[in-house]
Amino acid sequence: MSIQTTAIVARSPGPNGPKWALEEVEAVSSLGAGEVLVEMVATGVCHTDLVLSGVPEGMMGIHYPKVMGHEGAGYIRAISPITKSVSIGDPVLLSFQSCGACTQCRRQHPAHCAHFNQLNCTGKEGRFLSQATTAAAGQSAKEGIWGSFFGQSSYAKFSVVHESCLVNVKDVLRNPSDLATFAPMGCSFQTGVGAVRNVAAAGEDDVLLVMGLGGVGMASVMAGKVNNCKTIIALDKQEARLQVARSLGATHTINTVPAEADSVFDFEQAVRAICPDGPSIVIDTTGVPKLVEAGLETACARGKLIMIGATPFGYTLDIKGLEHIFSGKSVIGCVEGDCVPKEAITEMIKWYYEGRFPIDKLTTYIPLKEYQKALAGLAAGEIIKAVLLWEEESPADNSLSKSSETKCAEHSGDLSASRI
Repeated sequence: MSIQTTAIVARSPGPNGPKWALEEVEAVSSLGAGEVLVEMVATGVCHTDLVLSGVPEGMMGIHYPKVMGHEGAGYIRAISPITKSVSIGDPVLLSFQSCGACTQCRRQHPAHCAHFNQLNCTGKEGRFLSQATTAAAGQSAKEGIWGSFFGQSSYAKFSVVHESCLVNVKDVLRNPSDLATFAPMGCSFQTGVGAVRNVAAAGEDDVLLVMGLGGVGMASVMAGKVNNCKTIIALDKQEARLQVARSLGATHTINTVPAEADSVFDFEQAVRAICPDGPSIVIDTTGVPKLVEAGLETACARGKLIMIGATPFGYTLDIKGLEHIFSGKSVIGCVEGDCVPKEAITEMIKWYYEGRFPIDKLTTYIPLKEYQKALAGLAAGEIIKAVLLWEEESPADNSLSKSSETKCAEHSGDLSASRI
């Protein structure tokens, strides 16, 4: 069984990076155990989509063509007989997939699932089919397209989603239009929040330095405020983003672009002018080696460097053994903020309604068919967080307050990757 739908299909990357194109495809809607069919309302654009669609065929188990997208929001349209967590018509937010059975899953650390790469990066073959294509013999053939990216492939309007990805928000959603607003909670926002609260365990005595102010970095700034960190330093190269960070709780900001054209940015001097001993927590969302290394060097004794941003493939962080031992510093990798999505997302929604997590200041809503505008805006730093809408037009005021409620359905060019 299949459903005609629209999807952004990623094909093998070229010399200029990922290749995405909007295509009409068939979503294979036959449900296996623990699977549901979701009609998407919106999906966030995350840097991971670009990074992993720029990986050569076969590396990390990645194959093309495939449908990306892992910050989905939508409605349940069909369920398998054994599905218990949702019913048809329920509004859901989508996060990552986990096996639920390995050691880390049993210990409530599903982001470090033993099968994370296979379940989330590789996906499944034949989840979508292209429209009829011409085979070598001149006969019509169907092209299989990989799906189940992060268990969801939410760059398709209709997609089969694994139940472990689902966060049922029917009991906490106050407005149907808020569903699209919350789409990035499935990855970007929970990653930033979890980095502060779960991985770093930040508190009121901490000096927090957040490097890179995309969706993840901004969420870290807000989480630092929620956790009452005494100092919150936001670092970026875009002055507009630094101003937004101040409005979200940053006590200090650092622009890495010197005011004088002939000047050279001095990381250590800029940071120590604010905190002479160095920050106790450094969160890097950029993946830029020089910033990662400077962040570790400048952190105070027993400080923590939380690595989130994707560094270049093959990059090695040099740690001086004896010096590092005496420093007491920690270098910690962070995936999805080490969150349990059902708990983290419910908490973030509560904060939003309390006015403590104003994510509407960060988000730009763009119709799905204009997705290239989202990519261009993110690359230029003009957009902090892009959310693609499946409706024809985005709200004129860039707010979802005027967007129409999604109604239930009857059935159950080359792009250069840029850091977000």
